[in-house]
Amino acid sequence: MKIAIITLNYNGKKDTLELLESLSSLRTMNYELRTIVVDNGSVDGSVSVIHQAFPEVDILQTGNNSGFSGGFNKGIDYAKIWGADYFLLINNDCVIKDDNLLAELLRTIQSDPKKGFVSPKIYFAPGFEFRKDYKKEDLGKVIWYAGGKFDWDNIQSVHRGIDEIDIGQYDWVEETEIFSGACVLIRKEVFEKTGGFDERFFLYFEDSDLAKRALDAGFRIYYDGSVSIYHKVSRSTGIGSKITDYYHTRNRLFFGMKYGKFRTRVALLREALKLFIFGRPAQRRGVLDFYLGIRGGAKLFHLEGGIEYPIKLSIGIVNYNTADLTRKLLESIPNSPDIEIIVLDNGSLDPCKEWISKFNVKYLANNENEGFSKGYNKTIKYSLGQYYLMLNSDIEVLPKSISELIKTEDEFKGEAVLGGKLIFPDGSEQDSAYHLPSITGAFREYFLKKTGSYFMFQPGNPPGRSQSPPSRCTVIRVEGLVMACFMIPKKILSKVGLLDEGTFIFFEDIEYCRRLKQFNIPVYFVPSAKFLHFHGGSTKRIGREKANEHLIEASKHYHGKFYYTLLSFVLRLGQKFGRVKTPQTKWTK
Repeated sequence: MKIAIITLNYNGKKDTLELLESLSSLRTMNYELRTIVVDNGSVDGSVSVIHQAFPEVDILQTGNNSGFSGGFNKGIDYAKIWGADYFLLINNDCVIKDDNLLAELLRTIQSDPKKGFVSPKIYFAPGFEFRKDYKKEDLGKVIWYAGGKFDWDNIQSVHRGIDEIDIGQYDWVEETEIFSGACVLIRKEVFEKTGGFDERFFLYFEDSDLAKRALDAGFRIYYDGSVSIYHKVSRSTGIGSKITDYYHTRNRLFFGMKYGKFRTRVALLREALKLFIFGRPAQRRGVLDFYLGIRGGAKLFHLEGGIEYPIKLSIGIVNYNTADLTRKLLESIPNSPDIEIIVLDNGSLDPCKEWISKFNVKYLANNENEGFSKGYNKTIKYSLGQYYLMLNSDIEVLPKSISELIKTEDEFKGEAVLGGKLIFPDGSEQDSAYHLPSITGAFREYFLKKTGSYFMFQPGNPPGRSQSPPSRCTVIRVEGLVMACFMIPKKILSKVGLLDEGTFIFFEDIEYCRRLKQFNIPVYFVPSAKFLHFHGGSTKRIGREKANEHLIEASKHYHGKFYYTLLSFVLRLGQKFGRVKTPQTKWTK
């Protein structure tokens, strides 16, 4: 059994360090435990400090503030790939009080497969109470959460026992209507059925929304008062802050109009009008943005500074019946503490697991072949580096090539996508760049003999075209590069997204480069970074006939049926009557 503990950090290294220190007091049983810190784009040096103090903790960098929902979703995705059965989500401003917290929550949730959530009793951390009139001996015993209910008439969660001094009045285990997002243990089946938090909420009401969807799916929520934690309430947003005003106002309207009864929705609209006229500025903006349909994070503030990553480079490798080639690839990658390697066995009949322990890698395995995009997307989600380098399993890295890519990417400040020079085993150069396929390009290639207009080509310095990348005159800007060797900075991944999973294999590189062009993100060929490529290592294992089926499907998916039909007609004409007789490539289908 595997349990993931996930917390978010946003410029809160002091609180996060205190939480991580307190987690060391947890009693563990017969299960694997992994702690994951999701950093939401901190600029206060959090990542380096946390990594130095707790090197065993996995630190995911979102690259921006993705809010409670987006940040936790990233951590949940990472833990799911690791294989977590249970997820303990805990705010970084919490501190463990009872060393048997995890064992007790597990005992409660495992007693019934319909128990989807369980939260402990939560106290105000001493000195963080709403009221300040408690006796000194009562500090640390003031309840913040002891179960509760959802008030559907007023669209708000109501904590039972809040501000009460604990005298054992809520020490039992019972079913409840709400869980606390500050600390909750969730079974994996909840995420399998609900998909996780709705990132449109960003902050506030995302837990209520997940609870509603999970309850509708047949899960139940429990409170376990036999164990407890401390909570430094509202450390991230601040009580009564403009952030709280904005998101609570906007998301309450969003949630209430989505789930509330007709009478409640009418009441919410009246209240929204009142807030828009008489409310505080952030409340007025929250009302306006609700009506404008603005969801997700709002730019209420901006913090200057550099975003940190725990390591420099993640290398993703997907093996499908090419274990022999994968082993050669791993042997060719230089050892470096600033490089992590992720190997995924994609349903292989020829897996790597028998010898993979000899290498310092993060190993994953699928039960069946999920295809190129899904496989590599899994390694991207499971990566921690500032840059992500996709390598086909049939690649071998030549000396200094990875350092050349890193050096070039640093010069571009992570604002470009890069690829290296691919070389066949006999030493000849492989065509690896292309223009995005089009009817115009096909006509220019076939009938006007404009080499490289449609078919792949080896990049050079095109006559009459000026290239001026920063300080590296040898790199060449192109429209697209094959993904056998493809470096993508995480900041670009967060902007452009993952690979398109609409196809099993083929055209994923072309589709991604088209998206890069739409986002005005440059793609550069780096000839000083050289890689041997045993071309077609994986696709040969699929079989020619099956590969051709996937090729046609991918082409139709990329082009659309109408354009695919029109382009196919032009290509047939070109092959029959054109001035160039070129063998079919991935784009001729």
